Amino acid sequence: MTEGCPIVWLIFFFAGALFFLLYLLLISAFARRWCYHKGALNEVWGRQTKISLIVAYRNEADFLPAFVDAIKRQEAFDGSFELIAVNDHSDDGSEKLLSSQAIDHLIMLNAKGHGKKNALREAIEMSRGELIVTSDADCIPPDSWLKTLALWYQGTGADMLVGPVKMIPDGSFSAYYDSIDYYSLQMSGAGAVMLGKPVFCSAANLAFTKAAWDEASGCMDGAKFASGDDVFLLHAFKKLKKSIVFVSDKGALVQTPVTGTVRGFFRQRVRWGGKSPAYKDSFSVLVALSVLFANLWLLALIPASFCRDICFRILIVAFTLKLLADYSLLKTGRRLFSISYPFAIHLLFSMIYPFVLCLTAFGALMLPARWKGRA
Repeated sequence: MTEGCPIVWLIFFFAGALFFLLYLLLISAFARRWCYHKGALNEVWGRQTKISLIVAYRNEADFLPAFVDAIKRQEAFDGSFELIAVNDHSDDGSEKLLSSQAIDHLIMLNAKGHGKKNALREAIEMSRGELIVTSDADCIPPDSWLKTLALWYQGTGADMLVGPVKMIPDGSFSAYYDSIDYYSLQMSGAGAVMLGKPVFCSAANLAFTKAAWDEASGCMDGAKFASGDDVFLLHAFKKLKKSIVFVSDKGALVQTPVTGTVRGFFRQRVRWGGKSPAYKDSFSVLVALSVLFANLWLLALIPASFCRDICFRILIVAFTLKLLADYSLLKTGRRLFSISYPFAIHLLFSMIYPFVLCLTAFGALMLPARWKGRA
């Protein structure tokens, strides 16, 4: 195989193969941890929990009514909660719509700074709860959401609870791909938390103690980004050796809509990927690089297969190994996330994924990240 091959190609081939093997090991480790996850906790209350539920919104008039209705339906638990809604300079009447809703313990704020990160920070600083819970205005939490988070907080004593989030497709192929792609991100992120090496979480369903936030907020990275406080906060908690737990309980499963368009999907993934160069957590960087280079390596094997038969054989074996490893992880969370994911669909999406990932990765390096019309 080495005869007549440029040295650069050989270096790329063997380096890519190493990253690919690392990727398989990581996915297998995540899948094994999922096999031992706890599931729902028994309902045993030890003390009352005061929750501050915080949602930052910008131009969410279409989604706020459904979110408010979901909050009104929250089941009673041993404690209480306040809802702090932060208006991040909306111009679609969101604030007026929210003020017309009859919600107990609602506190409305107008953000002084710009961007979701600043809006959340301002709300957290004035919150009075022991446990901070964040979500997005376009989310629909279940009736048992806050009760389940309070129960897990008391039952585990964790400093941070990473909750599950499910994207709801609208029936189109692109939306279904979007939802499954996000599901795979959720499963990998949850597996990493269970492994004791968290790398990802979503502010759409996140809880943490205010005491731990006070300690971690001063050492967070990513100050230049308008959003992305969730992952950077996770990394700060990890650096301070705080206890982080994934809530593998359907009672805490928050639903959110897909982006709706192919363009929206790519813009969202570019925004997420654009923050990765600011990661200083070594394991998160290792995971990101292994995912990127493993898929780049597979793509590079395609044209190489036309030149050398052995490259084609390696491509088939590598793709099959990745196909099975990914499915071993994704199939374990179908019950929690209430997702139907046949193997035939997995095969199709696995052929698409390397192209989509590499396209969004390069887009993240070259294009500015934008959120709600702002950089």
